[in-house]
Amino acid sequence: MARAPELEAILQAWFDLESCAPNEQFAHKLRLEELLDTAISKADLKNVSRRDLMTALGDLYREFAKAKHIEERRRLSRLK
Repeated sequence: MARAPELEAILQAWFDLESCAPNEQFAHKLRLEELLDTAISKADLKNVSRRDLMTALGDLYREFAKAKHIEERRRLSRLK
């Protein structure tokens, strides 16, 4: 599914945060927060928080993460 590059970057950063090693979480969290803040600012959404935006993107994120997991399983099965 084609998405806007900014949305794709947010979803990827969110996925990276949830799937990274514990020692990498801080950097991934900062990246995600930066992308969320930029999206909120760009859309001029004064009363929207990062959490609000993540809640609104929840269904898209679940689809994105599911597709990433399927892609990973396919890649691993080709290596066997």
